[in-house]
Amino acid sequence: MKLRNSLRTVATAGLVLSAVAVGAGPASAAEKDGWLNEGELGLFCWQDQSNSVFDLYEIDINFYNDNFKGTRSCAGQLTDNNTESWSNRDTYTWKVYTGSGGQGYMTTLGSGGRGNLNSTFFNQITSAFWH
Repeated sequence: MKLRNSLRTVATAGLVLSAVAVGAGPASAAEKDGWLNEGELGLFCWQDQSNSVFDLYEIDINFYNDNFKGTRSCAGQLTDNNTESWSNRDTYTWKVYTGSGGQGYMTTLGSGGRGNLNSTFFNQITSAFWH
């Protein structure tokens, strides 16, 4: 995780320097803000990547204290066992689990992919890790 943070820090520094050179502000991923940015995994409360998104930049070992953000109908609801679809805008593959701390059933969500969750994971995801 330290290597990933270091690599992202170096990449962000490069973006900031580039942005300063052209006079524009840098784009950045702000985890769990309700906006799915490049470099994040998004878990949506409805199918087909719709309604509120739970956007992850780092691992989360238990969603029990996380809520959807924003103004859509799922805003304020817990994300734990409450996601129906996903979109991975990260360069890493993510693994999501039905139990906390990477326990239970696991599936991988590939970089650049998106889709609806199958019956095993539909409203059952509790933790996520990138690999």
